[in-house]
Amino acid sequence: MADRHKFGVKKEPVVPQVPRGAVGRRVAEAVTEDISRHLDPVLFEDLKDAALSQNPEASRRAIRSALADGIRPEDLADFYIPALARDMGDLWCVDQLSFAGVTIGVSRLQAMMRALGPNWASDSATQNENASILLIVPQEVYHTLGAIVLSSQLRRKGFSVKLILGGKPEDIANRLSRTRFEAVFISSSAGETLESLRHIIDVIKTSCEEPCPIVVGGSILDVEKTDDVTALTGADYATKRPDEALRLCGLQQTEQNKAHAKGGT
Repeated sequence: MADRHKFGVKKEPVVPQVPRGAVGRRVAEAVTEDISRHLDPVLFEDLKDAALSQNPEASRRAIRSALADGIRPEDLADFYIPALARDMGDLWCVDQLSFAGVTIGVSRLQAMMRALGPNWASDSATQNENASILLIVPQEVYHTLGAIVLSSQLRRKGFSVKLILGGKPEDIANRLSRTRFEAVFISSSAGETLESLRHIIDVIKTSCEEPCPIVVGGSILDVEKTDDVTALTGADYATKRPDEALRLCGLQQTEQNKAHAKGGT
């Protein structure tokens, strides 16, 4: 078995401007409740070893092996990859994995997502005229893996998703001026201020030709009350649950969506 602590465990200095507990939350954005019951311990450790291996090809080989053994790609995307991200964050919090190790490990998890399906992990949206969602991770926010997992879940439900990572206000405004969306989701971290979030939402509102619901999610809801987030930022809703966000925006799956998702495209 590979040494899963190749990336300088306990040796590399921690980057001081990133709060230790916050990284544990940021890399766990997409973890669902009671996720452990979906996991096979042996497969979990094999994937973990691969993600923390010095060989960048190890993660892709591990995914191919799991798929060959009959593991559903949806289970790898929705359960194993988020749980691995959380575990890496927990290891860093107790000084068993360096910050560089977490960073590289999470990038390998993103590679696993790409290996599972380009339509899930890529920036290309599915062809669905009825429900198009803009998913934004603001500039200087580091929890991109959670948003990538969320975008894959939404696409597999049949929704068209445009994902903007590290979104600058001008990038967001440009996209909204060219494309009509039925909803805008913002994945916001505990380290962001409500003022910075309000600025992004102001940009969204002034850039949309037609109003659409704006939903804030992410670990900011671990440190801020839902009512405060909506009242102080101008967002319409705040929730960490994707299904609730869709329901609040009136984006229930239609029969066309379900057929699209079942087709796996």
